[in-house]
Amino acid sequence: MNFKSKSSLALSAAALLLLSACGDKASEQIITPIESTNAVTDSTRTPINPGDTTTTPTDTTAVPKDTNTTPTDPSTLPAEGPITLPAGLGLLVDDFEDGDNHSSTIDDYWYTYNDNDNDGASVITTPVNEDGDIIAGAVNNGSNYALQVNYTLDQGEYAYDPYVGWGIQVAEDDENGRFGGITYWYKGGAHEVHIEVSDVKDYDVHLAKVSASRTWKQAVIRFKDLVQGGWGEEVTFDAKHIKAISFQAKGSKSKIVTDSLFIDNIYLQDTSEVEKDKPDMEIKDPVIPTVEFTEAEITVTNPLQAKAMKYLNKGINFTNWLENADGKFKEFVFNEDDIKLLADNGIKSLRLPIDLDLYATNRDKFVKDTTGTVELAFDDSTLFTVLDSFVEWTGKHNMSLVIDYHEYDNSYNTTSAKDNKYIQMMTETWKHVAAHYAENTREDIFFELLNEPDMSKGKVTADDWTIAAQAMIDSIRTVDTKHSILFGDAQWYSISLLAKRTPFTDDNIIYVIHTYEPFAFTHQGGSWTDYATIKGIPFPYDPAKWSTVSGDFGVTKSTASYVKTAIKNYYKTGSKEAIMAEILKAKKWAATNNVPVIINEFGALNLKSTAQDRLNYLTAMREICDTLQIPWTHWGYTGNFSLFEGELKGTKLIDGIAEALKL
Repeated sequence: MNFKSKSSLALSAAALLLLSACGDKASEQIITPIESTNAVTDSTRTPINPGDTTTTPTDTTAVPKDTNTTPTDPSTLPAEGPITLPAGLGLLVDDFEDGDNHSSTIDDYWYTYNDNDNDGASVITTPVNEDGDIIAGAVNNGSNYALQVNYTLDQGEYAYDPYVGWGIQVAEDDENGRFGGITYWYKGGAHEVHIEVSDVKDYDVHLAKVSASRTWKQAVIRFKDLVQGGWGEEVTFDAKHIKAISFQAKGSKSKIVTDSLFIDNIYLQDTSEVEKDKPDMEIKDPVIPTVEFTEAEITVTNPLQAKAMKYLNKGINFTNWLENADGKFKEFVFNEDDIKLLADNGIKSLRLPIDLDLYATNRDKFVKDTTGTVELAFDDSTLFTVLDSFVEWTGKHNMSLVIDYHEYDNSYNTTSAKDNKYIQMMTETWKHVAAHYAENTREDIFFELLNEPDMSKGKVTADDWTIAAQAMIDSIRTVDTKHSILFGDAQWYSISLLAKRTPFTDDNIIYVIHTYEPFAFTHQGGSWTDYATIKGIPFPYDPAKWSTVSGDFGVTKSTASYVKTAIKNYYKTGSKEAIMAEILKAKKWAATNNVPVIINEFGALNLKSTAQDRLNYLTAMREICDTLQIPWTHWGYTGNFSLFEGELKGTKLIDGIAEALKL
C-alpha cells in the first residue's frame, strides 16, 4: 500500500470559520484496553534518536492487503455511546465519517510508524480496503466510523521502551495561534497525544498522557497543560507553529503487550472555548514545625563520624553517565579537568554512580546457571580503566571517592531479590572490585553497596534487601576489611526504614539517606514524575507568592490527586524546619546506635523553579546538615540538578552556589 502524502495546506481564516465546530469541556477521562479487530497493515517512519519517540512520516509500499475488504455495517454492531460531534469556533480535524485516512479540513493523510528502525519489534496495523488504503473502523457510538489502530508493543533489541504511533501533518499558520486545546473521543489502550511544533528541534515534543478505558470517553487537553518529554531543550509551546497532531502507544521492557484503540471526532478548540482555571485553594499562613533536640540526641562518638565529616562532606555526583541502562564506559565524558574544577571550587568528595554489573561479561549466563560450573567473568580492562583513573585523579586533587554501584536498569527488583544466583552475582562483583583496591592505602575510598535498591519500583522489602546487603558486606570483607562501606535502606534510601533498622554488626559501615523534600518544590517539572506540569512553587512557602488557583502552579485535571494534595498542603511542608524534622529522625537513630549517617543525594530541578528559590533551598539544606553534623553530597554536577554551569561538562559554579553551600 502507498500512504498518500501531500503537502499540508495552511488553514485560511475562511476555512477555519466554515469548518469549525465546538466540543464539550469534559475532563480528561480514564480509559482501559479493548481487543483488536479487523485485518491490518503496517507502516514505518524514519529512524529516531535513542530515547526519542517522534519522527517524520514516510511512505510505505508492498503492504499486504486486508483479507476482509468489505466494511462492517455499523448498524449491526452493539450500540455504544453516543459521543458528541463538536460545533463551535474551533476546527473539526477529522470525524472519519468518510471512512478513509484523509482529513478534508487539514487536507492531509493519516500515517503510522513504529520502532522497527531502532531495532524494536513493535507492530502497528490498521484496517485497509481492497486497494490497500486505510479505512476507518466501524463503530456504533453515535457516529459510523472512527480511526482504528491495532498494535503489539515489543521491545525487541531496542534499548528503550517500545512504541508505535500515528498522526497527521498540519501546515504552520499564524491563524492556528488561536487554538488553545484539543478534544477527541477514544476507546482502548493507554496512549499519549503529541502536539508537535516546529520550534522543537530535538524530538522533545509537547504531550499529554491519557489512560485506558473500555468505554467511549472524551479527552479534553489544554495546550497550557502540555509538557515535553524532558530529554531535550525546553521550548515554549506556540500553536502558530503546530506541524503535526499525533498519538503514541508506549510499552515497557518487561512484557509484550497487544491492544487497540479507536479515536473519533478530533477537534482543535478555539482559545475562547478552553476551560479556565477556577479558585480551588486558600492562601494560608505558613505552619512551621518546632524542631527540638538536645546535643546528646545528635552526638555520635564513633570514629567513623569524624571520618565521614572529613571525607564525605561537600560532595557531588556525576550524573547521567555510567549509571545509565546503556552506560557501560566507552569514553571519558568526565575526566581530570572536571575533578580539578570541582576541587578548585571547594568540592571535597566525588560520588561516582556506575552500574558495576555491566562489566560482568557473562552476567546473565552466570545467574541462570544451576550447575555451579559457570564462573563470573569481568571486562577488567574497561572497568578498571575508568575506576583507576578516578582513583588517581581524586587522589591527586585531594578529593575522596565513593564507588557507587548504581543501577538504572532496575535489574535488582522484587524477582531478582529472591534469586540466590542474582545475589551471588552482586556479591562476586563487589568482591572483584574490593579485591582490586584492598591494598590501596587511601582511607578515603568508599564502597557503596547499591544505590536505592529497586529504584524504579521501590517494592523490594527491607528484609530482602538486608539479606542481599549482608551477603555483599561479607563478600567484600573476605578481601578488604579496611575501606568503609556505605549502606542505604530500601524504598529509595528511606529515612523511616532506616529509623527502624538494627545496624549491621560490621563496625566499618556508614549509613546513608536520600532526601528530596519538599518534593513539590524539588521535582516540579520533572517529566518522569507526576509533577511534570507543576511550576512556580517557591521555597520557602510564602503567602505573598501563593495563589487561590492551583492551575497557576501547573495543576491540571489529570494531575494525580496526591500531587494536588501536596500543593494544597505546601504551607505546612515548604520550610527548612519541615525538612529538618524528617532528617532529624535519621540523625537521632544514628546517635542512638552510635553510627554515622550521611546524605549523598539531595537537590532541586532547575526546570520550573527560580534560581533564587533554589539557592534558598540549598542554603536551608546546608544549614540543616551543619546543625546536625551530617555530611552531604549533592545530586548533580551539570544537567537539571546542576551546581555548575555547562550543558555537560562544567565551566564554573552557578552564581550564588558558593555562598549557599559555603564552598
